[in-house]
Amino acid sequence: MPSLRATRRQFLASGLILAAQTSSADPGLVLRYSEPAPDWNEALPIGNGRLGAMVFGGVPVERLQLNEDTLYSDEPGRRDLPLDITSSFDHVVALLKQRRYAEAEEFITRHWIGRTWPCYQPLGDLHLELEHSGRIAGYRRELDLTEAVCRVRYQHEGALYEREIFASYPDQVIVLRLSAGRGGALNFKIRLSSPHPTARATAQRNELALTGQLPGLAVRRTLEWIEQRGDQWKYPELWDRDGKRRPHAKQLLYGDEIQGLGMRFEARVAVRVRGGRVVPAGDHLRVEGAREAVLLLAAASSFNGFDKSPSRQGADPAARVRAHLDAAARKSCAQLRAAHVRDYRALFDRVSLRLGPPAPATEEFTDRRIERFTTDEDPGLVALLFQFGRYLMIAGSRPGTQPLNLQGIWNRELLPPWASAYTLNINLEMNYWPALVTNLSECHEPLLRLVRELAVNGRRVAASMYKRRGWVAHHNTTIWRCAQPVDYAAMPSFWPMAAGWLCRHLWEHYLFTGDRRFLADEAYPLMKEAAEFYLDWLIEDEQGQLLTPVGVSPENRFRYRDAEGRTRTAGVSMAPTMDMAIIRDLFNNLIEASRVLGRDEDFRRLLEEKLRRLLPYRIGRRGQLQEWPEDFEEAEPQHRHLSHLYPLHPGAEFTPRSAPELIQAARRSLELRGDGGSGWSRAWKINLWARLGDGERAWALLKNLIQPARVAPGKYTQPGLLPNLFGSHPPFQIDANFGATAGIAEMLLQSHAGEIHLLPALPRKWAEGEVRGLCARGGFEVSIAWKQGRLASATIVSRLGNPATVRYGESATSLPAARGRYQLNERLELTGRAPL
Repeated sequence: MPSLRATRRQFLASGLILAAQTSSADPGLVLRYSEPAPDWNEALPIGNGRLGAMVFGGVPVERLQLNEDTLYSDEPGRRDLPLDITSSFDHVVALLKQRRYAEAEEFITRHWIGRTWPCYQPLGDLHLELEHSGRIAGYRRELDLTEAVCRVRYQHEGALYEREIFASYPDQVIVLRLSAGRGGALNFKIRLSSPHPTARATAQRNELALTGQLPGLAVRRTLEWIEQRGDQWKYPELWDRDGKRRPHAKQLLYGDEIQGLGMRFEARVAVRVRGGRVVPAGDHLRVEGAREAVLLLAAASSFNGFDKSPSRQGADPAARVRAHLDAAARKSCAQLRAAHVRDYRALFDRVSLRLGPPAPATEEFTDRRIERFTTDEDPGLVALLFQFGRYLMIAGSRPGTQPLNLQGIWNRELLPPWASAYTLNINLEMNYWPALVTNLSECHEPLLRLVRELAVNGRRVAASMYKRRGWVAHHNTTIWRCAQPVDYAAMPSFWPMAAGWLCRHLWEHYLFTGDRRFLADEAYPLMKEAAEFYLDWLIEDEQGQLLTPVGVSPENRFRYRDAEGRTRTAGVSMAPTMDMAIIRDLFNNLIEASRVLGRDEDFRRLLEEKLRRLLPYRIGRRGQLQEWPEDFEEAEPQHRHLSHLYPLHPGAEFTPRSAPELIQAARRSLELRGDGGSGWSRAWKINLWARLGDGERAWALLKNLIQPARVAPGKYTQPGLLPNLFGSHPPFQIDANFGATAGIAEMLLQSHAGEIHLLPALPRKWAEGEVRGLCARGGFEVSIAWKQGRLASATIVSRLGNPATVRYGESATSLPAARGRYQLNERLELTGRAPL
């Protein structure tokens, strides 16, 4: 590593540069707070896609809760059970045909479902214990979205103390810079801790290291709960063959308790100071008498691929950490910051949004803005929420990283809600809804890679469990790309439709980017194999129509009368509407992909023939789109899931021009579902109402989402937004953030119906505004300005040279098949054209 003297010279050369870089490029895009975060739910997230931290901004103790995106419990393949549905398949189908739904559901729960799934794990915490006593004045804590930099400022005993914290993607480190103004000095202790009992911290010279091993088994269900269900046989690590608990049985097993299984990890902090010194002290470091200190934190795991044991075939985390830390230490803090900001802004600055007339940026604190929103409907907060979603996408999902899970990359718990994994019946997909439309296609890569990796295990499960071709996935997966149905019950676990939904993301990536090589080499083969599974899964009814034999409508249940006339509740049926919608969507997209590539004509004809025979959608007695083939009464009429509305959004099958009757039925279903639900449910409804062209209802749902989740200090129990703008289910789930960003974009621009539709769902409240840089399918970049609730102008950049129809209201115009920049006025008349 560079010498301490050389590093000090770099500080002297860069101090003035850093001081000049602390002002935001757009003061309206800053989250501001007047006090340190009293709880994790109020800390500020930073990340570089791989490393994440929640910054508390505390005085006298600063805390960064740390994550690394590959830290999951367990190991690949150890959760799989010898499931085979073929011997009992006819029995279950017969029960369903006899309308013995509850009995079929109980049988599936007992015989077709695997174990609970591995849990995403925290790494630990970085603590800075400052020697401050007495009064603190002028405290400010903020997260600047224009630069992805977190800042803390305050005065103590007449001296100004400042911190800057950021997570660098180019240099793969988290950087903390602390400074003390005139008359002040930095004296503080640096500690690394972890909730994992295997972790150990050691200090040497100017570095502090934390090493440990994750649990080789993490079971999020309690042992008592598993015993009550009689599922001990699924967990031989915890129970013997007679169903008796083993002596070490508990929810988390480490080290020798689980044959040494589990991922290893290391975090290391290197400290450089200007003035003063760094002193190692056993398990911590001390900084004494410094004017400035820079901490570089690197972390890594032994993860070596989704199909390799991290304990037996793992990479060396220490080598990874050393490489990142040494490379970063060769740069000054100013150079690290400049590279970070340059990399980040190359993505973030592609899109801007203004709602309302130009106005000075507010200095109001963000938590108070959320609390006040129901009365002032602050358009600036809406724009901030929109851009916060894009910030989280960049901070949590970059090429080469893991995809965003239920909590993104930010998790503090050993047994987190829903394992903080990848729920595939809405949540993972919603995480990536804004990636393409808000001009962040690079951030889509981790999801596309997950699909490719999941298909590897999905082929094995399709062959062994179903005896069918292609690949299959169910309602959940993890870093190990598990493809079996997991957890505890047929609802929601037995849902073999995830592959079809994920294939929509492959198709959308092609539609937005026009990348034919991606379509030919990656998307098309995966889409075809998913279709092959569904071709084998479909059965005929008495009328010769094709339908899925067994399924659920995530995650709602229905009431029915059994043979004895009793009212019962179940979740399993034949041909739930979402099943049929996903298959229809996949077949249609695959047919079009086949035409684009000019391949598989015979297979295309087969899909076209099957498509015509798929069970059609049905409209119920209340005028609603039925959720199941029979017009059942919903067990929860206002359930948070809206699975049967898939063909409206995220699918593209229902449009006002192509299916007006089904559009009306979908509208009626949305009305019956109501405007409540979890945070992410409200976000989905924003998108659905936008697709219906109803800006007022979309705006109403957006307002319902921008509600305080904090009901009292330390109590965050409502759907809405946490003080740090994170979405709340409750508890925290990041999908609401991405669904909201996508929904706002959907209100301003749509392109799913074969047209570039400008301002399709503009609410009256947004009478004036401007958006720049949104993307439309076909390779277009779109900027729009409007005044008095009407289009003022639009600029459309055609990057691929595809022809296009541009629509605003009932007016439409055509763009030629040529690359270029096209300017349109309020009447969609072409007023300017320039080549690219």
